[in-house]
Amino acid sequence: MLQTLEEFWITCWPALLATAAEAYLLGSLNFAIIVTRLLEKTDIRTYGSGNAGATNVLRSQGKLPALLTTIGDLLKGCAAVLLGGLLVQLAVGSLPAEQSLSAEQGTLYVLFGRYLAGLFCIVGHIFPIYFGFRGGKGILTAFGMLLILDWRVALICLGVFVLAVLCSRMVSLGSCCAAAVLPIVTCLFYLTLYRHIDRTAACFCTIMTLLIAVIVIVKHGTNIRRIAAGTENRLSFGAKKD
Repeated sequence: MLQTLEEFWITCWPALLATAAEAYLLGSLNFAIIVTRLLEKTDIRTYGSGNAGATNVLRSQGKLPALLTTIGDLLKGCAAVLLGGLLVQLAVGSLPAEQSLSAEQGTLYVLFGRYLAGLFCIVGHIFPIYFGFRGGKGILTAFGMLLILDWRVALICLGVFVLAVLCSRMVSLGSCCAAAVLPIVTCLFYLTLYRHIDRTAACFCTIMTLLIAVIVIVKHGTNIRRIAAGTENRLSFGAKKD
């Protein structure tokens, strides 16, 4: 029986590698770029802020392309996490009898696969292999990931995002605030609601969300500088299409 996390990594590394690969490739399907190329025959990265994300699509291309982008980026985050968990589940299910896992261990290791998939899906969204490694900032994809991993954490982050955007009318500020609270809420949940889960697992999941938060906030570096200078774009649903 696999007794330690180290044994799990050593035994199941092909499945974990496949999980990271599938998540990255799914994440690289940047729907801001795909949708605008299909509908507008143009590259969203040449408009507005140059970011391949739903906010820039909304400002420069209109509501329908933005809605399609939102749905696509949310669904790919969900799909990557579900597939990552399935790959690990299949791997642990095919172990020989002497290495078989308890039901609790199996659930725990599937959770590892899902968090790993979530991280690499966001990396793929930001650095898409199909589009010259110039993608978006990962917010919608991260939210899709969280809906599968823990819907309560997802709703808390969404609440923080909405509150920050309503107060500032800056999507970038809301995104950074939501990213900042993600690892904090994850850690608190594992210290309180999920106290029965192994501490190593709790640390792993918290570290994964911390890495996601750091990546997202660093990607918003230009926005943060504009916020500090008072020149950041503010959201206006009444703006006309450029």
